[in-house]
Amino acid sequence: MAITVTVNSIDRTNLIIQTSLSVTQNLTSQVDTASFMYRKYGSRTFVPAINDTVEITDDAGSTIFSGKIQTIDESVESVEGVKYSVKCVDHTDDLINTLFSASYSSDTVGNIIADIITNYMSGFTTVNVNCNVTIDKIVFNQVSVFKAIKRLADIVRFQWYVDENKDIHFFPKFTKTAPYNLTDTSGNYIYKSLRRKIDGSQIVNKVIVRGGEYDGSSYTDVITVKGNDSKSFKLPYKMANLTVELDTGAGYSSQTVGVDFIDDFTTKDVLYNFNDKTIRFQTALSDNDKIRFSGNPKVRVLAIAEDTASQATYGVRGKLIRDNSIEDLNVARQRASGEITAYKDAVSNLSFSTYTAGLRAGMVINLNSTIRNTTDDYIIKTVKFSFHDNTRFKYTVQVVTTEKYGLIELLQRLLEPDSALENENEVAEKLETNIDTINITELITNVTPEQDFTNLTLIEDIQDNPLGANTEPFYVLAPYFPSSHSDTKRVGYLDNSLQVY
Repeated sequence: MAITVTVNSIDRTNLIIQTSLSVTQNLTSQVDTASFMYRKYGSRTFVPAINDTVEITDDAGSTIFSGKIQTIDESVESVEGVKYSVKCVDHTDDLINTLFSASYSSDTVGNIIADIITNYMSGFTTVNVNCNVTIDKIVFNQVSVFKAIKRLADIVRFQWYVDENKDIHFFPKFTKTAPYNLTDTSGNYIYKSLRRKIDGSQIVNKVIVRGGEYDGSSYTDVITVKGNDSKSFKLPYKMANLTVELDTGAGYSSQTVGVDFIDDFTTKDVLYNFNDKTIRFQTALSDNDKIRFSGNPKVRVLAIAEDTASQATYGVRGKLIRDNSIEDLNVARQRASGEITAYKDAVSNLSFSTYTAGLRAGMVINLNSTIRNTTDDYIIKTVKFSFHDNTRFKYTVQVVTTEKYGLIELLQRLLEPDSALENENEVAEKLETNIDTINITELITNVTPEQDFTNLTLIEDIQDNPLGANTEPFYVLAPYFPSSHSDTKRVGYLDNSLQVY
């Protein structure tokens, strides 16, 4: 069989520049990519477009990539020709771009993933999801489907990816084995391409985790007042769950405790300043009054992990981790132990090339080499498919030890936003924008004008001067309005019809 490339289910293999075709499968849930170049000239009419569906099969007829076009780099090579450099991403990208909100209680991881995919991802399936671990409660608030599945995988220490048929694979770590392993004589890889790099630069065998503060064991003490001027008193520790009792001579009485600068003495007896470790009363107490306080002192989280075997081999190599978000000793111990596991030994990277199909990122492959004096399991990190000839690919494989894989996962988690920022009590407002083009048609009717003749009758009413033609009116000061035609009074004007004497 031959290598084929289809775009929107149409075979475009013969149009593609063969040497430009490549596919990169990345470690488990990371996005796989593909790229190729195409020249359009002459009678060729095909033009790639964003979101076109691309599928690539190898010489064995297996689909090694299925996704969509994400970017197109267009350049003109001649008057008649255009070259398109196309990059594609697999269906994992759809999970990254889909946000949702949901909460689950007392349900298995498998059921949670199935529900998310059913409700929010059309065309995806969960045939290869099988995890019966029960989650007491988990909340997803406006997170991507990708982040949600990854969060579940981190909780149960599973791996996952989306295959070429849009099916979710969710499985325990290091359980997917390669169809073949590597030996000095196996012949399933290009012999001189196998290279191993051993790196000890990151070795750490003593890890100190300095976190935030946690609530220590309950502590009670008494402060005896000296003098009659003090109303503010220092505590030995920052205290959680603080209670205060006051004895002014008649026995201890419970005091209501408020927060300094937030509460006041109208409702509280004592105001507590957590950062300054002080309590304050409204008025000064008297000499020999007693203050009894109880609570849980805030204790700095500090955990230390060491590996004596690594120290014997490489010497003591220490590392201090400061993380105030760690407020639990058990979490600090797990973090320190995890760092030791990931860094205590030298790690090795392995690379090789092969013409034998069947490898996929995330598989476990073993190298058993007498020449190299090693027998180790490795995790396939990337598999890059590059065009070799019409009938087969050349596969370039990068693999890492399980320790290095743990380091990669750790670094990825450090770059991710804190899931604690999700709040199940948030209220989401959904806004949708609909941008469309509206066509408006205007109809104008040309009407032929018509003549219209009408007879108009005008009546003129002429009123004569009631005083006679030679009689002057009787001028008065303004304002004045004649009451009728026979009224002889008119408004006069100074220095004209009126004179001032």
